Amino acid sequence: MLRKEDIEHLATLARLEIADEEKELFVHQLDSVLGYVSEISAVATAHVTPTAGVLRNVLRDDAHPNIGGTFTEAILANAPHREKQYVKVEQIF
Repeated sequence: MLRKEDIEHLATLARLEIADEEKELFVHQLDSVLGYVSEISAVATAHVTPTAGVLRNVLRDDAHPNIGGTFTEAILANAPHREKQYVKVEQIF
């Protein structure tokens, strides 16, 4: 179970100022969250193979990538300012 001192320590680490009445509220809320996380951790997953999900490229088919420089001139033609093969912008720093 969390204590008020734990909340104060977390607030110090996060560089947050928390009012005393909020600290009591956070003790109960964080206790609830941590209890839920411990329930999830207890689920038996030893027989489940970890996966990262199905990833796919939605922009183009990787089997036929574009040849470098194919669209460079068309892109640069739309730029308000250019210098050789680059889009020229105002200095930021």
